[in-house]
Amino acid sequence: MIEAAGPLDLFGTHEPIAERRLLRAGRLTAILEEGNLRDIRFDGVEAVRAVNYLARDAAWGTLRAVLRDVEITETADAFEVRYAALCGDPSSGFAYRMHIRGEAGGRLMLQADGMALADFQTNRTGFVVLHPADAAGGWLIIRHSDGREVATVFPDRIRADQPAFDIAALTDEAAPGLVCTVSMQGDAFEMEDQRNWADASFKTYVRPLSKPRPYTIPKGSVDRQGISIEWTGHASGPSSSRDTAISVRLGARLGRMPDMALFVDEAGLGMAEPVARLAQWLIVRVDPARQPDAVALDEASRFAARVGASLAVELVLDAVSPDPEAEAAMRLLRLADLQPAASLVVPRRELKTRPSATLPAGEQPVGALVHALRRAGLDCPIGAGTPSYFTEFNRNPPDGDLDFVFFSVAAIVHAADDASVMETLDVYPELVASARHLRPGANIWLGPCTIGVRHNPYGADVQPNPDGRRVASARLDPRQGALFGAAYAVGAAARAATAEVATLTLAATAGPFGLADAHGRLRPIHAVQAELANAAGAESVELLFSRPGAAGIAFRTGRGLRALLANLTPELIVLDLPADFRTACAIGPEARLGTVEILDGRLELPAYRTVILSS
Repeated sequence: MIEAAGPLDLFGTHEPIAERRLLRAGRLTAILEEGNLRDIRFDGVEAVRAVNYLARDAAWGTLRAVLRDVEITETADAFEVRYAALCGDPSSGFAYRMHIRGEAGGRLMLQADGMALADFQTNRTGFVVLHPADAAGGWLIIRHSDGREVATVFPDRIRADQPAFDIAALTDEAAPGLVCTVSMQGDAFEMEDQRNWADASFKTYVRPLSKPRPYTIPKGSVDRQGISIEWTGHASGPSSSRDTAISVRLGARLGRMPDMALFVDEAGLGMAEPVARLAQWLIVRVDPARQPDAVALDEASRFAARVGASLAVELVLDAVSPDPEAEAAMRLLRLADLQPAASLVVPRRELKTRPSATLPAGEQPVGALVHALRRAGLDCPIGAGTPSYFTEFNRNPPDGDLDFVFFSVAAIVHAADDASVMETLDVYPELVASARHLRPGANIWLGPCTIGVRHNPYGADVQPNPDGRRVASARLDPRQGALFGAAYAVGAAARAATAEVATLTLAATAGPFGLADAHGRLRPIHAVQAELANAAGAESVELLFSRPGAAGIAFRTGRGLRALLANLTPELIVLDLPADFRTACAIGPEARLGTVEILDGRLELPAYRTVILSS
């Protein structure tokens, strides 16, 4: 039996999990969490993933809402919620009153009356409606502000830019026979494909991005907005039950397990040399404009050699004069006696966002940099892409003669609650498929894939998180180094193997994304990384699950069949395992492994825990 873990071991923080309350009115259910609604269902079908009311500052940071005077009433036919909230400082923030009412007949209404306590600068303040990502490809009717209705579909392939503008209402089929209409009142709304940032949703938000931002809500002015959701019809089939055990079976052979990489973060190497191999690649950033230390580069090269990894350099260049820049980069590499086995080329513009299909004045396409580096003598596989999110790759995909492409994934760009973080894993296959659509035939180096964000392409810096809480767009996320982070890493690796990526990066050598903390204590993700590094190149086998809640990947090695399997939920789950697996080890705090008994093919797996299975 796997011992239960406390909050600090599970999440890396003592911050309490947000309280969730199930609201019910007949066939309508929703979860109330910190004043917002999520998992909104009718006939058991998730028609809307969430309705949030948010105040975001001029750097896109989300201000935490402090609630008071919360009143909740429920009857068999209706539920009602009222509260007051404050975002930011009591003298200069933004206050609002919320009224929520759900009715058994199939209607849900939310109304917010907001007021700026001082001139309030914001990039967006108001309602956000999330439709689940699995709506992709389904039909959609958009009603515009002038009453016109347009029939279209939710995008199948991830859209780089907004798929819908000037929205007054959206109507779609949540399930066969069940139609859902979401109406918006207030300023104009538009939609973006949040899968770009690995969010498992389509987001419809207030105030078009074409309007100036940040903008100011004048002191004392009242901002009234409303959302109304109505359902008609009935879902044709019963909703799935989550009360039974999850059946796990072996699926198809997928190909080879990806190579594993570690990146060198700003914290440097800072990791005790491992006994076992931990990566096939070590990725170090080289930026000639920042006058990198040749001694530090030589140290990285020697470190990679000692731990059995090949060295890849992430070259950050201005892309203004490709040939001189390439020559300067090559001089630096020679000075450090560094001969990279691969190069990831990053035009500096990729560190910040820009509109689709644009190139800053005076700059050259990345393909020109790649050609210049080859002419200058860089003799290794060369890839191009972005260290930012897939959004930027999607808006401006790399050109040129490339051996591979790359982009990063972070799980807390827009939301930092536990459920939203785990939901990002569902988007990984479509991220890879969309990248392949843009660069057919190219190998994909995926990552870094982390919970926290490595940098912020939309503002001056990431959000501060000195107290180690769940904060969106923060670099430091306490769950990265906890058991939760190991489970997330298994989910990312399973999706990456299924999508047959060539190389996967889940962690750094040190720092907030490191395999060990500042005191040298191993983090649980260390055990995941070591298992995956040993499996690199092995035949991968898909694991199929009878319902959501778990993730895993199996692979064949010289020792037989092995698998990594993780619980992605806050509840204990019971797994019915294939007879192929006879032994199990649970990953614990500090990457300790503990033997677990499999009884009659069943294994109980507590919240956010990970096991290694063997035949």
